[in-house]
Amino acid sequence: MELMTSLPRGGRLLAALSLFIVGAPLFAQGAPRYDLVVAATTDVHGRLRGWDYYENAPDASRSLAGAATIVDSLRKAYPGRVVLVDGGDLLQGNPLLYVAAKLSATPVHPVIAAMNVMQYDAAALGNHEFNYGVPLLRQTLSRASFPFLAANVRERSGRPFVSPFVMVTRTLAPGSTVRIGIVGATTPGSMVWDADNLRAAKVTVTDIIPSVRSAVSEVRRRKADVVIVVLHSGLNEAASYDTVSTGLPSENVAARVPREIDGIDLVVFGHSHRELVDSTINGALLMQPRNWAASVAVGELTLAREKGRWQVVAKRGRSVRVAGHAESPAVLAATATSHRATVAWATTPVVQTPGEWRSDSARVADVPITDFINAMMRQATDAQLSATAAFSIDAKLGPGAVTLADLSKLYPYDNTLRVLKVSGAQVRAFLEHSSRYYRSLDASGRAPREGIVDNAVPGFNFDVLSGADYVWDLSMPIGSRVTSLTYNGRPMAATDSFTLALNNYRAGGGGGYAMLAGAPVVFAKDVDIRQLLIDEAQRLSKTGAALDLASYVVKNWRLEPAAAVAAAYAEQHRGTTAPRNRDDAKPSVRDTTAPPGDAR
Repeated sequence: MELMTSLPRGGRLLAALSLFIVGAPLFAQGAPRYDLVVAATTDVHGRLRGWDYYENAPDASRSLAGAATIVDSLRKAYPGRVVLVDGGDLLQGNPLLYVAAKLSATPVHPVIAAMNVMQYDAAALGNHEFNYGVPLLRQTLSRASFPFLAANVRERSGRPFVSPFVMVTRTLAPGSTVRIGIVGATTPGSMVWDADNLRAAKVTVTDIIPSVRSAVSEVRRRKADVVIVVLHSGLNEAASYDTVSTGLPSENVAARVPREIDGIDLVVFGHSHRELVDSTINGALLMQPRNWAASVAVGELTLAREKGRWQVVAKRGRSVRVAGHAESPAVLAATATSHRATVAWATTPVVQTPGEWRSDSARVADVPITDFINAMMRQATDAQLSATAAFSIDAKLGPGAVTLADLSKLYPYDNTLRVLKVSGAQVRAFLEHSSRYYRSLDASGRAPREGIVDNAVPGFNFDVLSGADYVWDLSMPIGSRVTSLTYNGRPMAATDSFTLALNNYRAGGGGGYAMLAGAPVVFAKDVDIRQLLIDEAQRLSKTGAALDLASYVVKNWRLEPAAAVAAAYAEQHRGTTAPRNRDDAKPSVRDTTAPPGDAR
């Protein structure tokens, strides 16, 4: 009798699994077959519970506690035959994790506490694991009851920073055990995004491909029947940093791994925040669950005994959405202390503000919110220029009380401040690169059929500059769009020299801003940019003043022509639905998820 060849979709999983007879083998052509089930999450970024700390409201669509009940149901349906893994980016990404790292530490980090309860078998290191420094990372990992894996991360001595792989076993039938090798690796882009943290700890992240090849060979040598590779690496997208100037391999090689390395049965990958399930390359199944614990990817590997050992004879993948599933009481209990501390912090009022300040136009017009961020960066450094991304188009302040969560949403990432010395030519190249977020109008002056917003360029890589006046003309091709660029009322010359304040991610060339590579650093302190906003609000509150963003406004840039502005705004607020199970699936243009390297 066939036990199960596919999983039901969505919220019906819990009820549907109870209808199947559990534990029976699959029979085909006389050989007993058994399903080994691999459940996977990735890019959870602190969504441990169904709660939005920015809005102080429930959000049941994203929750590791909800994912836990899905995993529990799988374990009931496949007793002793479920492997649970995560693709990384667990330790940074929302106020809960900021509070856990900086303000209210618990004996066991809330992420680790939740994952220990869920009984993960392994997790890959993500690049965001390094954001709060390597010492805190080591301390956090020491309390995990499962291994974090990364075959391509090494100490200066050459020793692995964490285990390259782990061997686990599962019992398919009485007296019949299958050996499973789980290999991990992470993006070398951390050498750009967290260069300071890694350099201080004398840790290096190298090329994924040769490291995984070596680890796969080793687990096969140790008689692994099944090989699972868990990567923090995008599928095949272009790197978000310049691989030539940095000398680093690409961050997005999940498709190359099974294509270039034989002997892999399943690749679970994360990092690009684009769901993909049930695709194969060179016989290996590839799965990327939805980010923020919005889904659990479920891979079924059918095994049969051939030539005296277990062989994978069939494989298929499914996605199960978390929305609609109850949250695990055990996970909620394990994270309760951190949750309460975060709610208390996030809802703390800081200052009053008149009116309402919104970011919905931040990528089409010069708005007070981005002027405020840039003003604080320039004020802290005395830099002539400052640049920030328009991170979110759904942030707002006021009217009335402004909380710590409100200010955090304006700048949701843990970036630190840098000042570079740059030329006028570099400033122009910077602005031209930023404008890639938009396509050009067609010859008739209309937005192209595919839209004027290029969804291949994340919105968090669209930077706006303060301190100089400029115009982007979207009727022109990329490279010729900056039709006016002046400083103090005169045209900016290529040979002019400026100081430019920006975050540590962008200063390292993150987001493809290769023109900044090698620029002299004239200010590099661990000044948290988000904290600058909070400090300013607290300063005003102490004097009895309100936070009036109008006082920071300097209108210094615009998009042209008007048709481009209207089309861009309409697209950004229409939203799209990412296609499922497609290599080219892209998130909505309203997606504000954390990018590779923190959107820094």
